[in-house]
Amino acid sequence: MSACLTCLTGKERQKNRPLVCLVCGRGKRLIDVLHIISDTNIGGAGRHLLNLLKYYDRSLLRVRVACPAGSMLAPRCRELGVEVSELAEMPADESFDRRSLRRQIPALLRLIRGGRIRVVHTHASFAGRLAARLAGAGLVVYTKHTLDPVPERRGLKERLAGLVNRATCDRAIAVSGAVRENLILQGIPPDRIEVIYNGVDLEVFRPTGVVRREWPGRYLVGVVARLSPEKGHRYFLEAAKLVAADTDGVTFLIVGTGPLEQELKDYCRRLGLGGRVVFTGLRDDIPRLLEQLDVLVQPSLSEAHPLSLVEGMCMGLPCVATAVGGVREVISDGENGLLVQPADPAALADRILLLLKNPDLASRLGEAARTAAARFDACIMAKKVTDLYMKCYNHDKPS
Repeated sequence: MSACLTCLTGKERQKNRPLVCLVCGRGKRLIDVLHIISDTNIGGAGRHLLNLLKYYDRSLLRVRVACPAGSMLAPRCRELGVEVSELAEMPADESFDRRSLRRQIPALLRLIRGGRIRVVHTHASFAGRLAARLAGAGLVVYTKHTLDPVPERRGLKERLAGLVNRATCDRAIAVSGAVRENLILQGIPPDRIEVIYNGVDLEVFRPTGVVRREWPGRYLVGVVARLSPEKGHRYFLEAAKLVAADTDGVTFLIVGTGPLEQELKDYCRRLGLGGRVVFTGLRDDIPRLLEQLDVLVQPSLSEAHPLSLVEGMCMGLPCVATAVGGVREVISDGENGLLVQPADPAALADRILLLLKNPDLASRLGEAARTAAARFDACIMAKKVTDLYMKCYNHDKPS
C-alpha cells in the first residue's frame, strides 16, 4: 500500500494532526530538534549525544546542537553532518545563578525561535529548558545523566525545585533505573519518566584480535573515568598497592583527566607506586586501549550508568566494579563480572587478583560481559529516543 488511510484522508484535525503518520511513517515535514549540552569535554553525556547524532533517523528528524564556545564536542558533531551553534553566553557547566541565566536565555531564545525548533532536548541545561518553555517549543525533553544527592527532608526549597522541574520538562529520560528513582525523589512525576539506557557504538567497541601493548608488564589493569572524587580513584590506587605487593609484573593505567589529576599523582607517589601506575591523560583511541587490558576496574562511589564499563564489556573484558547506582543494572556478580562494595580497596584488590590468577574465570566472565553488553546498543538507544519524540508529539504530550 503506497499510503495509509490517515495520509489519504486529508481532512484530519488541522490543528493537532500528527507530525508523522503513525501507520506508514510519512511525515508532514521533518521535526526540528535542538540538543542543548553544557559540556566542553567528551565525557559520558558527550558520548551519549554523539551516539544519538550518529544513529538518529534522518528521514524523521533534523537535528542541531547548542554548546559552549570552544567545546570539544562541536567539531565532532560537525563531522557527523550536524549544525552546531557555539554560544559564548553558555557556561562550561550547569549554572543556576541569575547573571548566568540572563546571559544564556536570550541567546537560546533566538536560537529556538529562529530555527523553528519543535523539540528541545537538554542535557543538564536548566537554562535550555527554561528558554524552551519561554519560546513555546512543542516538546521539552531532559536527559538526566547523573545521580544527585537527595535531601533528607523536603523543605520549601526542595518543593519549589520539584515544581520548577515539573514545569520545565514534558518528558525526562533516565539513563538507568537508579536515575529514575532519583528523578522521582526530585519531584518529576513517574509517568513523565522514560528509562532509556545509554548506548555504546558496537561498530567501534568490538575486539579486533590485534593487540599491541604500549606499556611493559605481564598484566595491565585499568580505570577509564574522569579524575573526580565520585569516581573513586583513591581506592583504586590503594588496591593497586595491595595487588603489586602480591603479584609482580602488573602495570596500572588511569585513563582520563579531571580536577583531581595532580592530587592523585601525588598520592600515587606517597604510596610508592610511581613506577607501576601510568596516567595516560585524554585518549581518542579508547577501544584500542581497552583491548590491551587484562582487567577493567570501575571503583566509583556513585554512578548513574557506567558507560565506560559497558564499553569495556563490549570489548570482552573481565570487569570489577562497585555495586552502586546503575552498575547493578549492568553487572550480575559472578555471572558477567565481579562486584564489590564501594570504598573498599581490599575487596577491589582481592577481585583483581582473582581474575589475574584465574585466566579461565577471566575469559568466561569476559565472554559473558560481551554478550550482556549487546543490549546497550546505540542504535537501540537512538530509536527509543526518536520513538519518544514521536509518541509524545503525536499522542500524549503532557498538558
